[in-house]
Amino acid sequence: MTTVSAYGDTGGIQHIPGAVRTLRTRAFLALFALAALFTTVIGVTPAQAATDPVTLQAAHLADRLRANPVHITDQLPREIPRSTAPAFAEAAERTGVPTYVLVLPTLSGAEPGLLDAVHERLGRDGLYVLLDESMVTDAVAYGVDVPADDASTVALYEVPYDAGPLRRFERFTEVIAQGGKKAAARADAARAKYDDGAEPSDMYIDETGRSEQSSFTGFLLAGVPLLILMLVPYVRRWWHRLSSQPKGGKGKGTKKGKKGKKAKEIQVPKSGPVFRWTVAVLALASAVAIAVIAPLVYDQTRSSWSPRPRAIDLNARLDRVAEGLAKDPVYADPESPRVLDAAQLDRLHDRIGAFARSQGGGPVFVSLVPQLTDDESGGDEEAFAAAVHDKLGQAGVYVVADPLHGSIEVFNHGLRLDSSSLAYDIPDAITVGDASAEQADDHLMGSRLAALITVLDKTERSDEPTTADAPYPVTDPVREDELVPLFGPDFWSALFPGVLVSGLVFGVVAGLLGIVGRVLRRRNPDPRPAA
Repeated sequence: MTTVSAYGDTGGIQHIPGAVRTLRTRAFLALFALAALFTTVIGVTPAQAATDPVTLQAAHLADRLRANPVHITDQLPREIPRSTAPAFAEAAERTGVPTYVLVLPTLSGAEPGLLDAVHERLGRDGLYVLLDESMVTDAVAYGVDVPADDASTVALYEVPYDAGPLRRFERFTEVIAQGGKKAAARADAARAKYDDGAEPSDMYIDETGRSEQSSFTGFLLAGVPLLILMLVPYVRRWWHRLSSQPKGGKGKGTKKGKKGKKAKEIQVPKSGPVFRWTVAVLALASAVAIAVIAPLVYDQTRSSWSPRPRAIDLNARLDRVAEGLAKDPVYADPESPRVLDAAQLDRLHDRIGAFARSQGGGPVFVSLVPQLTDDESGGDEEAFAAAVHDKLGQAGVYVVADPLHGSIEVFNHGLRLDSSSLAYDIPDAITVGDASAEQADDHLMGSRLAALITVLDKTERSDEPTTADAPYPVTDPVREDELVPLFGPDFWSALFPGVLVSGLVFGVVAGLLGIVGRVLRRRNPDPRPAA
């Protein structure tokens, strides 16, 4: 067998035709594999990114900031109406750097790295600030030198808890504008003053505080004038008796005359009309003074900083949810973390379609929207579902699934289903969730909604369309922060106790004056002042 060396005399490589073909084939396959891998990475990564909860939420918020550097959620109209956006924008200008402001519900902005993701999507340097219903929750500077951490500390410590997010943001921007050294010193001073648990006094009172103010005002208005009317004449008589004690008397107010008869009791001069009118005018003046001064001292009319929401503020979220459901039976709130991935959404759509085609079935509308006490419905899922149904104007099963808290509520509006069964017989594992759902970031919403459709399939059909009971009226969002008038029910109910207490005070003062008079008469038989 002849062996051919690969090397010739000159040291060069002698190419063998078969080996060349093999090497080329292997190289081609390797390049093909690399290209396929590269294509897969390129193709999969965006898809994965598109379903990542933080990325989807950040993409939406970045779009909002691209249109306007201040984004106020429409989910908190009772606390932070969107009409406050100009005030936040005005405060943001004081920082001296590009400032992007997001105001979101507490749990909606709780995802770690949300501002990083928003900044990456928006692609603009500046100061990014995240606020919730009450305070600055995060602030990060990208490409600008500002004391964001110190400003957040000052805003947290110096501003009362109930002052509201706008005042906290205004204090935040004020500290940013002061620069690094002053901001650091101010933050250190705030920590030293309040780190022991002390807090600034509240700025607003609640209904209990207003009740106390009204009661105290009524108590004074009834008690003080009456006390003047009773006490001033009594003190006058007491003084006349004390100063008219005869010389040499024993303090009993009597003495024996020449015939051994007891002298007459000391006669106190009757008060004249001037005195009586003076006392009456003094009592009336005290009543007027209390009635005039009390509203000036107790001048608060609202229990919160938040301005009254307008109709457009209260309808903004309902309008966008109804508009979304008109296009897709599953509406996921873009401001909140996503709890359904693409595969779960596809399966849910299939199940909804199958139920709609079933006998006695119909449309199912799923709203993956937070339910918050400060939203337009006051956190009442039934009121929210009814309002969305009114906006959408279609019969169907309306499902309200909260992506933040994980609850699921179901309401039938116009389908031939047993509405009472939907209201009371759905397992808690679906409506509330078990321990596993509570611990999961997505609340296992996909599997629970799928189980809900199964329950709908098995729900007893009715002969006629049924509708859930009308929801209880929610608290008026326009007037819910208004305090009752100072001269309200608690004021009037305090008048009678004021009368009783004034009588008690009069009795105590009269008793004390009687004791003082007896002591003085015993020590000084002639207590009248010297001429």
